Amino acid sequence: MKHCNSRRASQVGRLAKTIMIGSAAAAFLGFSMNAQAQPACTVDNWTAAVGLADADTGYQGNDNRRYGGPCGLRVPFDGETRLVMFESTQGEVDYIARFYAFLDNAGSDPVVIFAGEGNGEDQLQVLYNSPTSNDLTLRAFDQGGTSHDITFTDVGSGWHSIEFEWHQDSSAEISFLVNSDDPSDEESIVIDTSGLVIQSANLGNASEADTGGYADFDDFDSRRSTRPGRLLVGDANDSGSVGVGDLSAIITEIRGNGFAPGQPDCSENGNVGVGDLSCVITIIRQ
Repeated sequence: MKHCNSRRASQVGRLAKTIMIGSAAAAFLGFSMNAQAQPACTVDNWTAAVGLADADTGYQGNDNRRYGGPCGLRVPFDGETRLVMFESTQGEVDYIARFYAFLDNAGSDPVVIFAGEGNGEDQLQVLYNSPTSNDLTLRAFDQGGTSHDITFTDVGSGWHSIEFEWHQDSSAEISFLVNSDDPSDEESIVIDTSGLVIQSANLGNASEADTGGYADFDDFDSRRSTRPGRLLVGDANDSGSVGVGDLSAIITEIRGNGFAPGQPDCSENGNVGVGDLSCVITIIRQ
């Protein structure tokens, strides 16, 4: 099966910057903020952007959503290639990533929201609405070009954590995990990926889908080893634990006096509001 991606790869020249950035919180969201000022959100922390600009980043209340920190990225599904890219000149033989996607407004047609490309072809994809509506599928290609799918069906609404692990090997285990931190929920396949590499990670509308909708993305984290895991739900003040201080951070944001630096959308419904206070209180009482 031919899975050519040369058109997208040729749109932006290769830059000598590694695809792996460690655990930079919200990789595409460089920002500065204080209690009175809105954050300055940007795509500049990525190697390049195709069909996207700083105007497509933003914060709640500015036609945008975000999962953690004040900034998020909104991507239209309008028939154009629109994505942010990390590129590697050396090619990666181990690739692990996790990101968050809000897909309630994505439409009902299939769309590739992530593509790991090597040598002009996609070696790894994450698809939404495939094979059926509201499914999330990881598609990996073996060294002969044949696709192999892992699907989580009917993933529901709100923010989705999407985590996967890819390796180059004659018997490579490719794994996929959605909306969970429990290893027992993970699904995996074993395929021959010998000779393949990941040279570019592309997040957004990687298939030029035209659904009439859009998606919001946040908190991309890619690595060569170790699993990122999910962010701590309800840790609005970014302290590493959930407590009374998170209630204060959420209240500050609700009142319009600043943006919580951590994960204020405790209910994961795409908005920060009173319901998130109840969610944090429930966690504290557990």
